Amino acid sequence: MNRSVKIALAVACLVAVSFVLAVAPVDAAPQPDHSGVPGVVVAHSPQASGIYIGSPGIVILPEGTYLAKHDEFGPGSVERRSAVTRVYRSADRGRSWEHVAEVDGLFWANIFHHRGAVYMMGTDANHGRIVIRRSDDGGRAWTGADDARSGRLTESGPYHTAPMPMLIHNGRLWRAFEDAGGGTQWGARYRAMMMSAPVDADLLEAESWTFSNAVPRDSAWLDGQFLGWLEGNAVLDPAGRVVNILRVNVEGPSRMAGKAALVRISDDSQTATFDAETGFIDLPGAAKKFTIRYDPQSKAYWTLTNPVMKHTDRNANLVRNTLALMRSEDLIEWEMRCILLHHPDVVHHGLQYPDWVFDGDDMVAAIRTAYDDGIGGARNAHDANYLTFHRFENFRKLTLADSAVDPESLRPAGPGKVEVGAATVEGRMFAVRMLRNGGEAFGNRTYVWEQVPERLRGWRYTQTLGGVAAGLHATAARDTILYMATADHLEGIDTSGWTPEPDLAFRYTDHARTPLQVFRRAVRAGERVAIPEGNWTGGLLLVPPEE
Repeated sequence: MNRSVKIALAVACLVAVSFVLAVAPVDAAPQPDHSGVPGVVVAHSPQASGIYIGSPGIVILPEGTYLAKHDEFGPGSVERRSAVTRVYRSADRGRSWEHVAEVDGLFWANIFHHRGAVYMMGTDANHGRIVIRRSDDGGRAWTGADDARSGRLTESGPYHTAPMPMLIHNGRLWRAFEDAGGGTQWGARYRAMMMSAPVDADLLEAESWTFSNAVPRDSAWLDGQFLGWLEGNAVLDPAGRVVNILRVNVEGPSRMAGKAALVRISDDSQTATFDAETGFIDLPGAAKKFTIRYDPQSKAYWTLTNPVMKHTDRNANLVRNTLALMRSEDLIEWEMRCILLHHPDVVHHGLQYPDWVFDGDDMVAAIRTAYDDGIGGARNAHDANYLTFHRFENFRKLTLADSAVDPESLRPAGPGKVEVGAATVEGRMFAVRMLRNGGEAFGNRTYVWEQVPERLRGWRYTQTLGGVAAGLHATAARDTILYMATADHLEGIDTSGWTPEPDLAFRYTDHARTPLQVFRRAVRAGERVAIPEGNWTGGLLLVPPEE
């Protein structure tokens, strides 16, 4: 090869290399940044994919393996044809995760272990037929649901559910669903029902399952604000009866937004009934999905919810930026124990649909999480881009003092020290409100005042958080009379030094319609008096209008 040919070839090669360098795609696609996401990232789906992460579920197998799952929804998914559910395994108690299965034809499913096998039970698509799938190898392979003998439990739809708990009681498995045949409007179409099957039955056989009647909603409930109920929990109440406790959606941001509904199920599992006079309970965050489980060790019911901690004009069912631990001994009165997770933004951040189980002294949870990912974040708080795993250690001992964020910082009002009438009041997490019928009674409940005597209407009072010690003290600016109200019939309250006011009492709208008695006490200028506390209501300082 002569020199001129060599030069020509060299030039050609340089041109070719230059061309490749100029036009070859450079791997400049933005990479996600998971560093700020709370918990352990199990799965991530970028907003740009149009596929969002839904229906988180978690179970611990007898040998200690954790399984977590989620389904896919959104415009890029196939949720309305044959939905996709993904399953993940962890062999190190949730510190790392491996994707092990993709299950076609499964949506809104819970995951549970029963008699040596793992099951997922939901629908085959968005508002599809009810199906159940089984795995005999720890979550890697799953049965189909091809007919009434292999997991297809209904021949038609529409049905609705979420990853709701499976209850075992009286030799049967119990699982709540909603019949979605009441029209096409979200919420309004859902009718509460319960399914059950013998514990020793073949759960893949449709004939094994008994269906209760389906209870429709009534738009007149909750003063006409009731929009619908959904995502019910099968729970055994303290009297040993099966109940279905459902999420309640109401119209707009209102005092009704922290309501759940309690539907009673007959012992034979075939009849569901609801009494609107007694069936609504106050549960902060119950406008969103929640899972309730009973803990024999603490003899209490526990749940994780998304309470609305600050005023917003958004409908409560869209506010999902706070995750709180709740506790109850009777399913009726709920106490906020701790704020576990929080992000100040309500529009693009959600810590929602928590499914959780007990793990010794800990609670472990799989959460549908909308969060910053460095490539656009979540489309909104609802359309989550993450499945995350969380461990809440020693959950039974957690208090508000252990919260991820100062609860007082989330309250719309609540100075630590304020002048009210003839006294200066000091304490924590309280606000000064007007006493009136229908007024919000406590800052962390949707209870309202009722039967307020005419003499007391228009008085101001110190609104506290029910069940939370406010540490209120009043220092008199001059000789005066202090007034205080408390549930003096409850244990733990000491009214020494206070004199009852005859015929001055009022109530708030908890399940027991608890009465508060008014007391008075003469104090001198400069005297500092502790407002009694020690029971759930504590003591509320009352200030007459003339003060």
